[in-house]
Amino acid sequence: MIWIFNSSPLIYLNKVGLNWIFECLEGEKIIPAQVYHQVVTRGKIRGDADAIIAEILVKNGTIRVETVEDSFKETLKSLQAELHKGELEVLVLAKNKGGTAILDESIAREVGNIFGIEIHGTLFLIFLMVNKGILEKEEAKDKVNLMIRKGFRLGHEEYLEFLELLENIIDRDSKY
Repeated sequence: MIWIFNSSPLIYLNKVGLNWIFECLEGEKIIPAQVYHQVVTRGKIRGDADAIIAEILVKNGTIRVETVEDSFKETLKSLQAELHKGELEVLVLAKNKGGTAILDESIAREVGNIFGIEIHGTLFLIFLMVNKGILEKEEAKDKVNLMIRKGFRLGHEEYLEFLELLENIIDRDSKY
Protein backbone atom coordinates (compact mmCIF):
# COMPACT_ATOMS: atom_id res chain seq x y z
CA MET A 1 0.00 0.00 0.00
CA ILE A 2 1.20 3.49 -0.82
CA TRP A 3 -0.22 6.39 1.18
CA ILE A 4 0.13 9.97 -0.07
CA PHE A 5 -0.79 12.61 2.51
CA ASN A 6 -1.90 16.19 2.15
CA SER A 7 -1.26 18.70 4.93
CA SER A 8 -4.52 18.41 6.91
CA PRO A 9 -4.10 14.75 8.00
CA LEU A 10 -0.50 15.48 8.97
CA ILE A 11 -1.36 18.63 10.90
CA TYR A 12 -4.46 17.45 12.75
CA LEU A 13 -3.38 13.92 13.64
CA ASN A 14 -0.19 15.45 15.06
CA LYS A 15 -2.13 18.17 16.93
CA VAL A 16 -4.20 15.61 18.84
CA GLY A 17 -1.47 13.07 19.58
CA LEU A 18 -2.40 10.55 16.89
CA ASN A 19 0.91 10.83 15.04
CA TRP A 20 1.52 7.14 15.88
CA ILE A 21 -1.10 6.30 13.22
CA PHE A 22 1.49 7.04 10.53
CA GLU A 23 3.78 4.39 12.01
CA CYS A 24 0.93 1.84 12.17
CA LEU A 25 0.00 2.15 8.50
CA GLU A 26 1.51 -0.60 6.39
CA GLY A 27 3.37 0.35 3.24
CA GLU A 28 5.02 3.51 1.98
CA LYS A 29 4.02 6.85 3.48
CA ILE A 30 4.79 9.86 1.30
CA ILE A 31 4.22 13.61 1.34
CA PRO A 32 4.98 15.91 -1.58
CA ALA A 33 7.70 18.52 -1.11
CA GLN A 34 5.03 21.23 -1.21
CA VAL A 35 3.21 19.65 1.75
CA TYR A 36 6.49 19.39 3.68
CA HIS A 37 7.13 23.08 3.03
CA GLN A 38 3.62 24.04 4.13
CA VAL A 39 3.50 21.87 7.25
CA VAL A 40 7.11 21.79 8.47
CA THR A 41 8.97 24.81 7.09
CA ARG A 42 6.15 27.33 7.44
CA GLY A 43 4.77 25.63 10.55
CA LYS A 44 8.09 25.94 12.39
CA ILE A 45 8.25 29.64 11.49
CA ARG A 46 4.79 30.05 13.09
CA GLY A 47 5.88 27.99 16.09
CA ASP A 48 3.43 25.12 15.48
CA ALA A 49 4.24 22.07 17.62
CA ASP A 50 2.70 19.78 14.98
CA ALA A 51 5.39 20.97 12.54
CA ILE A 52 8.11 19.56 14.77
CA ILE A 53 6.27 16.25 15.08
CA ALA A 54 5.92 16.10 11.27
CA GLU A 55 9.63 16.84 10.88
CA ILE A 56 10.47 13.97 13.25
CA LEU A 57 8.24 11.60 11.24
CA VAL A 58 10.27 12.52 8.16
CA LYS A 59 13.66 12.37 9.89
CA ASN A 60 13.00 8.93 11.37
CA GLY A 61 11.90 7.59 7.98
CA THR A 62 8.24 7.02 8.81
CA ILE A 63 7.23 9.47 6.07
CA ARG A 64 9.24 10.17 2.93
CA VAL A 65 9.23 13.50 1.06
CA GLU A 66 9.07 13.40 -2.75
CA THR A 67 9.39 16.10 -5.37
CA VAL A 68 6.75 16.05 -8.08
CA GLU A 69 7.76 16.56 -11.69
CA ASP A 70 5.49 14.86 -14.18
CA SER A 71 3.33 15.30 -17.25
CA PHE A 72 0.17 14.42 -15.28
CA LYS A 73 0.93 17.49 -13.15
CA GLU A 74 0.68 19.54 -16.34
CA THR A 75 -2.75 18.01 -16.98
CA LEU A 76 -3.93 19.14 -13.56
CA LYS A 77 -2.24 22.57 -13.72
CA SER A 78 -5.36 24.10 -15.24
CA LEU A 79 -7.06 23.34 -11.91
CA GLN A 80 -4.59 25.42 -9.88
CA ALA A 81 -7.21 28.09 -9.31
CA GLU A 82 -9.30 25.46 -7.50
CA LEU A 83 -6.57 23.37 -5.85
CA HIS A 84 -3.67 24.29 -3.59
CA LYS A 85 -0.21 23.20 -4.78
CA GLY A 86 -0.01 20.55 -2.08
CA GLU A 87 -3.35 19.02 -3.10
CA LEU A 88 -2.26 19.02 -6.72
CA GLU A 89 1.00 17.23 -5.86
CA VAL A 90 -0.80 14.68 -3.66
CA LEU A 91 -3.10 13.80 -6.56
CA VAL A 92 -0.19 13.55 -9.02
CA LEU A 93 1.83 11.25 -6.73
CA ALA A 94 -1.19 9.08 -5.96
CA LYS A 95 -2.01 8.74 -9.67
CA ASN A 96 1.59 7.99 -10.68
CA LYS A 97 2.23 5.48 -7.90
CA GLY A 98 -1.20 3.87 -7.81
CA GLY A 99 -1.44 5.02 -4.22
CA THR A 100 -4.18 6.25 -1.95
CA ALA A 101 -4.51 10.01 -1.53
CA ILE A 102 -5.38 11.11 2.00
CA LEU A 103 -6.88 14.57 1.84
CA ASP A 104 -9.93 16.29 3.27
CA GLU A 105 -10.74 19.11 0.88
CA SER A 106 -13.91 18.37 -1.11
CA ILE A 107 -12.81 19.85 -4.45
CA ALA A 108 -9.52 17.93 -4.39
CA ARG A 109 -11.39 14.74 -3.51
CA GLU A 110 -13.79 15.31 -6.39
CA VAL A 111 -10.92 15.85 -8.85
CA GLY A 112 -9.20 12.71 -7.57
CA ASN A 113 -12.36 10.67 -8.07
CA ILE A 114 -12.70 11.96 -11.64
CA PHE A 115 -9.17 10.73 -12.40
CA GLY A 116 -9.76 7.34 -10.78
CA ILE A 117 -7.53 7.96 -7.77
CA GLU A 118 -8.40 6.19 -4.52
CA ILE A 119 -9.26 8.96 -2.07
CA HIS A 120 -9.84 8.91 1.68
CA GLY A 121 -9.74 11.51 4.42
CA THR A 122 -8.23 11.86 7.86
CA LEU A 123 -11.25 10.26 9.53
CA PHE A 124 -10.66 7.12 7.45
CA LEU A 125 -7.28 6.68 9.14
CA ILE A 126 -8.85 7.01 12.58
CA PHE A 127 -11.63 4.59 11.61
CA LEU A 128 -9.01 2.14 10.33
CA MET A 129 -7.23 2.16 13.69
CA VAL A 130 -10.51 1.52 15.55
CA ASN A 131 -11.40 -1.26 13.13
CA LYS A 132 -7.99 -2.88 13.74
CA GLY A 133 -8.55 -2.69 17.50
CA ILE A 134 -5.65 -0.30 18.03
CA LEU A 135 -7.80 2.68 19.04
CA GLU A 136 -10.93 2.57 21.22
CA LYS A 137 -14.19 4.00 19.85
CA GLU A 138 -14.54 6.56 22.66
CA GLU A 139 -10.99 7.78 22.23
CA ALA A 140 -11.57 8.09 18.48
CA LYS A 141 -14.66 10.26 19.11
CA ASP A 142 -12.76 12.36 21.65
CA LYS A 143 -9.84 12.87 19.25
CA VAL A 144 -12.13 13.89 16.38
CA ASN A 145 -13.93 16.35 18.67
CA LEU A 146 -10.55 17.75 19.72
CA MET A 147 -9.49 18.04 16.07
CA ILE A 148 -12.65 20.06 15.39
CA ARG A 149 -11.94 22.33 18.36
CA LYS A 150 -8.43 22.87 16.97
CA GLY A 151 -9.79 23.98 13.58
CA PHE A 152 -10.37 20.77 11.60
CA ARG A 153 -13.21 21.45 9.18
CA LEU A 154 -15.82 18.74 9.11
CA GLY A 155 -19.38 18.91 7.80
CA HIS A 156 -22.27 17.89 10.02
CA GLU A 157 -23.22 15.00 7.70
CA GLU A 158 -19.64 13.70 7.57
CA TYR A 159 -19.40 13.81 11.35
CA LEU A 160 -22.65 11.89 11.82
CA GLU A 161 -21.59 9.32 9.21
CA PHE A 162 -18.27 8.83 11.03
CA LEU A 163 -20.07 8.29 14.36
CA GLU A 164 -22.44 5.81 12.74
CA LEU A 165 -19.56 3.87 11.17
CA LEU A 166 -17.82 3.75 14.55
CA GLU A 167 -20.94 2.40 16.23
CA ASN A 168 -21.21 -0.34 13.60
CA ILE A 169 -17.77 -1.73 14.41
CA ILE A 170 -18.25 -4.88 16.44
CA ASP A 171 -16.51 -4.65 19.79
CA ARG A 172 -13.75 -7.22 20.02
CA ASP A 173 -14.51 -7.85 23.68
CA SER A 174 -18.20 -8.48 22.98
CA LYS A 175 -19.42 -12.07 22.97
CA TYR A 176 -22.02 -11.30 20.29
